Amino acid sequence: MTTPMNTPERHMLASTASEWLVRMESGTITAAERRRFAEWLSSDPSHRDAYRDAERFWHQLDHLNHDDIRVFDRYLTEDVLTGPQGTSRSWRHVAAMAASVVLVSGIGLWIMTAWLPLGDYHTAVGEQRTVTLADGSIVQLNTDTVLSVSMTEQGRRLTLHRGEAFFTVAPEAARPFEVDAGSGTIRALGTAFNVRTDPDHTTVTVTEHSIRIRLGGEASAEVHAGERLRYQPDGRLDRVVAADMDRALAWRHHRLIFENEPLPEVLAELARYRSGRLVIFRDESLKTLPVTGSFDTERLDHFLPAIEESLPVRIVSLADRVILLYRGLPKKS
Repeated sequence: MTTPMNTPERHMLASTASEWLVRMESGTITAAERRRFAEWLSSDPSHRDAYRDAERFWHQLDHLNHDDIRVFDRYLTEDVLTGPQGTSRSWRHVAAMAASVVLVSGIGLWIMTAWLPLGDYHTAVGEQRTVTLADGSIVQLNTDTVLSVSMTEQGRRLTLHRGEAFFTVAPEAARPFEVDAGSGTIRALGTAFNVRTDPDHTTVTVTEHSIRIRLGGEASAEVHAGERLRYQPDGRLDRVVAADMDRALAWRHHRLIFENEPLPEVLAELARYRSGRLVIFRDESLKTLPVTGSFDTERLDHFLPAIEESLPVRIVSLADRVILLYRGLPKKS
């Protein structure tokens, strides 16, 4: 059965196809998901057509030239899907690509958050929030963070499902204060500390007193004020090192601080504060460029222009969702 163009069913089919494409390209798809994908693909000819369209668009991104992108960028700011009947074929092609890029670039974020626990407290992307718990402890939540809290007579148990939080713990010797994050449990020993979860590790930074981290089995470590420790999902502990407090806790003052950080890592940090972004490097050598600077997380519209002014980079932003980076001379400020 052929699905008509420009219908809710057609858009839903394109969305599903793009979702499967991102899953397949991620490299982390499971055997069960592969079976589900094969079943979906073979259940209707329109599914195969939609998936081929999504694949074709994704790979065409690498072949756009400067003129294509500037036309693309201009049409993305206009009402491209409701043009006159007599619109040229090339205009319709650009419009279709514009719709697809916004769709595909948002799918990855949807996949990451679709089954995220709601928790007791949470923040949206770019949002920060401070909460006071029933025991008087204070938690400051950074961007895109989810936290659950369980208070009983025996103890205070929190779970950081995702994101980053700073804990200022109210002293109460009879009820231990513990935070589950990643593969470990962090017990406060009368303290203030920061916890950040990333896909491949969790980082704990202590500002006052000390904490004890316990992982599966016998692995454990103590971290004292001025120190940080990272641990991995498989239960491995890194060694305790001195922490750069200004950089680690800059987010609490709405700042991002970088010192000779590779450009991809800087853009990945930016993505934590702005949703739906897909970064494509048109020149692989740009990935080694170092970035040093301090940026206001509440004024990130200045971030990309600052990068262009300081590095040999040209940036084209499509519908504020996709960033393409080219090599070029720094802009004069």
